[in-house]
Amino acid sequence: MDKVDTWLAKIDYSQLMDLRIDYAFKLLFTKGNPRLLISLLNAIFANKKIPRVIKSLTVKNPYLDKESGEDKLSILDIRAELDDGTTILIEMHMYGLGELKAKTIRSWARVFGKELEAGQSYDDQPPTITIAFTNGTIESLEDIKNPNVIKGKIHRHCKIMDCEDFSIFTDAMELHYIDMKAFVKAVNEANSITTDYTEEVMFTKWLSVITQKEIINKAIIEDACKESS
Repeated sequence: MDKVDTWLAKIDYSQLMDLRIDYAFKLLFTKGNPRLLISLLNAIFANKKIPRVIKSLTVKNPYLDKESGEDKLSILDIRAELDDGTTILIEMHMYGLGELKAKTIRSWARVFGKELEAGQSYDDQPPTITIAFTNGTIESLEDIKNPNVIKGKIHRHCKIMDCEDFSIFTDAMELHYIDMKAFVKAVNEANSITTDYTEEVMFTKWLSVITQKEIINKAIIEDACKESS
């Protein structure tokens, strides 16, 4: 087991704050061991088989500059920058995707749309990745009505693509929506935590710790976190 696995296995859930509260979430992942944030991000990417492995990052100012006097001030929960210049925006929300789509896309646009340095090519601009934890469905009404959409997803990974052949149009935008409510529902109904809910073991561990206040049987979280990745 690595250091993060060891930490997860030793958690005292009677003392752990509710990590769905943005203050607690931010405190753990920005004020604690940087390995925790790196582990969480790598688990999210691995869960969708994205070949991106983070080894180091820098936590940045979470405030997004206002573009005009009338503009809203945006404050992210976590803003990090990778060694290659990629920006990752992370937000914890206690509501669903319906209220979140415009907000996350707007945050992405404000970061990605920052002024380039003189002589810098648009092609050289690193991507911006947005990750949003939601406590409500990540399925829109259109998704529910569409028979081709997979229902009950816990983790949705979105990009801009061609509507006819579904090829990726650009890697500049990458959006991740994680439905904590759907995960808790699956765990409580099955009274177990398995990789059936997600594709990657470490992601399952982190999501169980983040949502532990709503999981009825704490013993199954402890068992999952003691298992070697």
